[in-house]
Amino acid sequence: MQRNLINGDANSFISRKNDKVIFLFIGLALWFFSPILGVFALLYFVHLNKKEKSRLNLLIILVVVLTLTVFVSSVDIISDLAVYVDNYEMLGKETPFEVSGGGGFEFVMWLLSYPIYLFSGGSRYAFVFFWSLAINLATFFVIVKAFSPKNYALLALFIVSTPNFIGYQAFLLRQYIATIIFLIALIFIDKKVWMWGLYLLSVLTHIGNILYLPILLLYNKVKLLESKVTVFCIVLFGITAAFSTSIVFDLSSFIAKFLPSPYSSIILIKTYRYGRQQVQSEDLGIAFVEQVIVFLIIIFLVNNKVVKSPQEKVLKFLYPIFLAIMLMGRNIFLFSNRFAFIFFPFGGLFYYFIIEHKLKIFKKEIIIYLLLAKIAYFIYFMNIMNDGKTVLTFMHGNTLGSNLFDYIEIVYDGFTEDVKIKELPDRIII
Repeated sequence: MQRNLINGDANSFISRKNDKVIFLFIGLALWFFSPILGVFALLYFVHLNKKEKSRLNLLIILVVVLTLTVFVSSVDIISDLAVYVDNYEMLGKETPFEVSGGGGFEFVMWLLSYPIYLFSGGSRYAFVFFWSLAINLATFFVIVKAFSPKNYALLALFIVSTPNFIGYQAFLLRQYIATIIFLIALIFIDKKVWMWGLYLLSVLTHIGNILYLPILLLYNKVKLLESKVTVFCIVLFGITAAFSTSIVFDLSSFIAKFLPSPYSSIILIKTYRYGRQQVQSEDLGIAFVEQVIVFLIIIFLVNNKVVKSPQEKVLKFLYPIFLAIMLMGRNIFLFSNRFAFIFFPFGGLFYYFIIEHKLKIFKKEIIIYLLLAKIAYFIYFMNIMNDGKTVLTFMHGNTLGSNLFDYIEIVYDGFTEDVKIKELPDRIII
């Protein structure tokens, strides 16, 4: 009997080892022919290869980060990104505080961009490349340090396979960067000086991060959201009680009274412009459906009575409130994107509860199904992008068919010949 157990353990070990080798081989082959697809198999290999301080895992993570960065930096410079690049070019004549506008309040992004401008000679491509690299590195840093040290590659898979993670990154939104800084602040949640310092930097990057202030103040004091019944009722209210445009107009007018005039006027202009635009059903996006599915799994199947870390406590407190806001604002054009921003590029982060806690049934099957569904949708979205049915264009319109040499060419041409603004909107950064 003992011999059988030993043989069984040996066979299990060999099987796991073979699985790792298979995913590494598939990942490298895919990465050569289509790097953006190869990152999924490579990340899954890292997840299977649970070795502490593995240099191979670190190398593969760096490969994934660079792949995502090159892919994003291949985007045609239009829309918000074009406005940001245009402002970046002003750094040769103005200080970061002058470029930021609004009295120089939201200056952090431009202060950090100033060395890029100096060392690259004002290269537009260097600006886009650096910020994409910084966002991708910071994302993995946050996952490992704050949320999922053991299952970081699996959680990363759910984040990276979200098309909005790449799409929003390509617009280089300040709110994206501010959200990343906020998540980094959570790493230092037990070191209050560092946490509040980083949180302040996030607000000075985008004033919208003031929304997280009540979360940081109350997450450890209010026990009401520890009840699944309360959480369910809050989100159910968000689903059933959608905001009307009149409510949003009144709310914006009220908030504007407490802000400096540049910001109050910006808020009112955006609210009245976007609030009067019709919202089509397709504008709701897959993010709404996905988050409702994840929420239902968390409510009915996840057993998360034990909170593993202070960071999880923040996430658990934040989740139902912002999910309700996201769902309440679904009929107001771009309302959810602004006020529940975290659910769009970082919607995959909330799979944390499914990955890190026990499920009542079929945990392995549910995770595999959800992951395959997300990757399938990612591929579908990339094909739509190739057909020109989305705003953004990556890899010269060949997102899945570009190989490793095409990626190298993108980087070489970008740094040697630079890139041009394809279409510059007639508006300022908001």
